[in-house]
Amino acid sequence: MIYEIFSIGDSQFLAAILNAIAMISLTDDYKGAAAVGASLGVTMVMLRGLTQFNASGIRYQDVFASMLIYTALFAPGVVVKVEDAYSGNVVVVNNVPFGPAVAGSILSNMGYRLTRLFEQGFSVPSMTEHGFADPLNTLIAVRKNLLSRITLGKANSPSAKVDLEASFVNYVKECTLTGVDLNQTTLDAIMRTASVMTAIRFNSKIYTTEVYLGAGPTVLTCTDAYAALDDYITKYGITGLEDLLQQTLNLARSEDVSTRISDALTALSNSTISANDYMLASLIVPMFEKGIVGRYEDGLKWNKAAMVHQSIQQRNMQWAAEQTLFTRIVRPMMTWIEGLSYAITPLMVFAVMLGSAGISMVGQYFKMLLWIQLWMPIMAVINLYITMSALGKMDALDAQGFNIPSIEGIYQMDMVLQDWVAIGGMLASSTPAIA
Repeated sequence: MIYEIFSIGDSQFLAAILNAIAMISLTDDYKGAAAVGASLGVTMVMLRGLTQFNASGIRYQDVFASMLIYTALFAPGVVVKVEDAYSGNVVVVNNVPFGPAVAGSILSNMGYRLTRLFEQGFSVPSMTEHGFADPLNTLIAVRKNLLSRITLGKANSPSAKVDLEASFVNYVKECTLTGVDLNQTTLDAIMRTASVMTAIRFNSKIYTTEVYLGAGPTVLTCTDAYAALDDYITKYGITGLEDLLQQTLNLARSEDVSTRISDALTALSNSTISANDYMLASLIVPMFEKGIVGRYEDGLKWNKAAMVHQSIQQRNMQWAAEQTLFTRIVRPMMTWIEGLSYAITPLMVFAVMLGSAGISMVGQYFKMLLWIQLWMPIMAVINLYITMSALGKMDALDAQGFNIPSIEGIYQMDMVLQDWVAIGGMLASSTPAIA
């Protein structure tokens, strides 16, 4: 019979520990530990019987019970299938001691299946399928990886002589902001227009800009430059962004990036937001900011240029350093404690042979396994809370007129995402204490 254990930490780490235990259980040292424990247990029972003699006499049954538990739970080896609760990856391990294997299988199945039932009832994106706080982390990942040409990588230049960042920066600097200077539009109007591509558009057959869309540097009028940028970004740019985000979001080739982003947007907003519009906004907003810096520099307004540039750098550093508390602390902690609970199996072999005290200790050991399996259902409740809370904040932004994904809406959305990812990480770090 194969026993299935769902790993809530790192399945590879747990499988490595179970492999080590399996190898140890086949050695004479493993049996020797049980023998030493049995000798010490018999001695303790005899001494207790002599020094605390009562009507019950010497408790030989403690020794027999210890031997029975060892023989039943720690001597036979079984096959265990370790499955990652998040990715579904499976590792098979042979000769794992029966006790930890069957206890881990029963308790982890109970915890995992209870979590899945919670998620079905909550009707929020599945934590067991995608991970904790997935909608928030998905949208944050899109923003983080479209901040500059460094993070964009090949997506900034899908083919030779293409430079999207330089093209958009030039267009904003020499066309969009020219429209502002001519009072044909305002910065407020640009920032509040729902479509960022529509927002930056400036029609003029007089003013020109230089773009880099495959034919080398090309000077076009603002009207023609916008048409060329819009055509290129629609035909090739979105595909390049999806290829970049495919790896960033750790998606299999069969999974669709747009679908994943759409699911995240749907979970966090009652309004319909296009995944392509969100990706384009995340791409163009940093370029829009750089265009403002360039405009100030061209106008010799060095102080304003420095202020905007500094704020951009601070924001980019914050995004670059942004890593959820769950990723940095909670998941590693869960991995370590889960691994430790199985790694101490050889010590339990020694402890169980100590008589009644050892049997009680083994009972606490199985309680530890139960404690760990309570974490996933609790985190499912936390996942529901932060998803619903973030949804409420996003709806409030929408009610206040912050059209998402407008430039202004993106800025407001960033603050909501960062706040609730931080809150979710803090609550997740409290899960062991709550359990």
